[in-house]
Amino acid sequence: MRWCLWQSIWGPAVNSLARNLSVQYAVRLRSYLEREEERHLAQAYELGRKLLRRGLGLLDLARIHQQALASCQFPTSPTEERARAHHAAESFLMATLAPFEAAHRGFREANLRLHQLNETLQHRNAELAAMTRELELSEHHYRQLFEQARLMEEDLRNLSNQILHVQEQERGRLSRELHDEVGQALALMDLNLAIVQRTRTGEATLLQQKIADTQRLLATTRETVHRFARELRPAMLDELGLLPALRAYLKTFAERTELEVSFAGAAESERLNAEQKTVLYRVAQESLTNVAKHAHARRVHVSLRAFRDRIQMQIQDDGRGFRVDQRPAAPAIKRLGLVGMRERVRLIHGQWSVNSVLGKGTTILVEIPTKDGNGVTKSLCER
Repeated sequence: MRWCLWQSIWGPAVNSLARNLSVQYAVRLRSYLEREEERHLAQAYELGRKLLRRGLGLLDLARIHQQALASCQFPTSPTEERARAHHAAESFLMATLAPFEAAHRGFREANLRLHQLNETLQHRNAELAAMTRELELSEHHYRQLFEQARLMEEDLRNLSNQILHVQEQERGRLSRELHDEVGQALALMDLNLAIVQRTRTGEATLLQQKIADTQRLLATTRETVHRFARELRPAMLDELGLLPALRAYLKTFAERTELEVSFAGAAESERLNAEQKTVLYRVAQESLTNVAKHAHARRVHVSLRAFRDRIQMQIQDDGRGFRVDQRPAAPAIKRLGLVGMRERVRLIHGQWSVNSVLGKGTTILVEIPTKDGNGVTKSLCER
């Protein structure tokens, strides 16, 4: 018995391609309903693939299947035959839908993979953005370091030039003082000795006066030479230590400048090595020279404090102060001492800083670490 009779029922919107595929679908469905052979299901599967390749969707397939069913005549009895026919039509439809299911599964897997790739890409973009920010920060940091290095190089160049200039000035000063003070004193002593040589034995009073004048000139000349020696290299620093040398220098400085100078020193500072003591002495010497020349101060306080891992020296005046952040012009010598102090302290791995407020004075702070070459801290005192 023929279970399906083909009827061509098409609407005006169905094109020739869809009509051709619909005819093929109906023919194969009819063949399967008549015999239910496996090859008909294979044909249904291939037909589904063809529909998919032609760009038809599930709604198109549903319409084709519905029209094919409408063209079929199903048995009115018995019930088992009708159920088998409907089940066979369903099986044929499922076989046709299999390529669509496979394509949908492929699309779903591809979409999942695309989603995973998108997440990976977003993660990589975030990492790249973080790396970019780090590079920008690093670039900014390196620019700052480069600028600091450039400024330091400029300071060192100015320092070298000014050191040569100051050396020549110092040599000129020593030459003038030797000529004016020591030279004149020696000339007067020579004149006194010549007078003594020509003096007669009976002129004892004049002889004694010239001898006394010569002794005073010798004492003055000796003190002048000692002063030169102290300025060049104080023997007291090597023989007695840092604290006595500083006290002696501060006393002489106070007498010469008529400033009120106070000093407080920690005995633990004598444990520093010779180079460190020399740096502290020179920093104090240069700082007080700057105070006398530029600060217009009335009082100066110098202190040495000992901590567990460092010695700290502080020099504070009540002068007019200056702007620390203002860089001087290249020919200026006013801050040569500051640059020199900083470089001296840097060479012994110390820390140097200056704090100055206009109208309220200046404070210079030096901290020298008290660690040996192996990085072991020498315990100077308990804080």
